Amino acid sequence: MNVAEVHGSILREQSEPRDGCEPVPLWLLTLFFCIIFWAGLYLAYNSGGFRSDVFDSSRTAWAGGGATETGPVDPKVLGRRVFTQNCVVCHQTTGLGVAGQFPPLVGSEWVLGGDWHGDNHLVKIILKGLQGPVQVKGATYNNAMPTWSQLTDEQIASVLTYIRSEWGNAAPPISAEYVKAIRDKTADRTEPWASGDLQAIPAEKAPAVETPPPAPPPAPAAPSA
Repeated sequence: MNVAEVHGSILREQSEPRDGCEPVPLWLLTLFFCIIFWAGLYLAYNSGGFRSDVFDSSRTAWAGGGATETGPVDPKVLGRRVFTQNCVVCHQTTGLGVAGQFPPLVGSEWVLGGDWHGDNHLVKIILKGLQGPVQVKGATYNNAMPTWSQLTDEQIASVLTYIRSEWGNAAPPISAEYVKAIRDKTADRTEPWASGDLQAIPAEKAPAVETPPPAPPPAPAAPSA
């Protein structure tokens, strides 16, 4: 067998190579630029001006390195955001917690106040944490809740307002000023609270939060002549 002839016949059956390269498909170019456009928008709205010291959940856009305020954030919207980021793992999106491990927030005397429980106790728990056995709606839980003192007064007030008005709960909102007052009073405490410690502190209600009056409806347009 002549190997050269066999190889020659095989090579003749293959397509001839061409110089240059094939053009990039139009659909691939379109997809590529769409991804770049989306990435640019995402960075513009979430980069904080590429500053390492900027984080403000009430700011959603930055321009020229400076934050642009979009107006006050609804406390319930901010509270839901804080809850989702920090609390939902233990207390669940339903607020029912995990049976035998993490207590429910729905109808909880700790959240709504009742018996000896006060709004001051609720804020103290968020600021310093809670450890040891605790009774919630007649059931005993014995798990540790970490401190959330790293959150701002506004964030703590918002998340407490959220859990006190969600899932059928109906308790008044908590103000950031009240959270600050409790934070200042407990600044020297370094240990988490125990249920007995809090029971020894007289219960108090948070001051009523003044809500701004609703904006007046726009005036009707004058009839045309």
